[in-house]
Amino acid sequence: MEENAHRGLTLDDVAIRANLSTRTLNRRFREQTGTTSLRWLRRSRMRKAQYLLETTTHPIERIARQVGFNSPTSFRDQFKRLVGTSPQAYRRSFQGSEQSIS
Repeated sequence: MEENAHRGLTLDDVAIRANLSTRTLNRRFREQTGTTSLRWLRRSRMRKAQYLLETTTHPIERIARQVGFNSPTSFRDQFKRLVGTSPQAYRRSFQGSEQSIS
């Protein structure tokens, strides 16, 4: 799932790939990870977005697409909900801490 997090994955897609029913996939996924597959996928996308914000100067819109969001607005909303700040503010704070080390 992590390798394909940028794609529009559905639970049915993942279940088919794993050769499981969606119900079995949900149960096993929760047993192994302690969370739902959808929450895990969102967090995986946000970790990738954080990395891109820290290491590139790509526009937010491009990063949103790279991590699997069709809408930059939806990406910004999800990022703020999960990370606690906007993507732009996250990037600024990371760049600010990097500059103070120099």
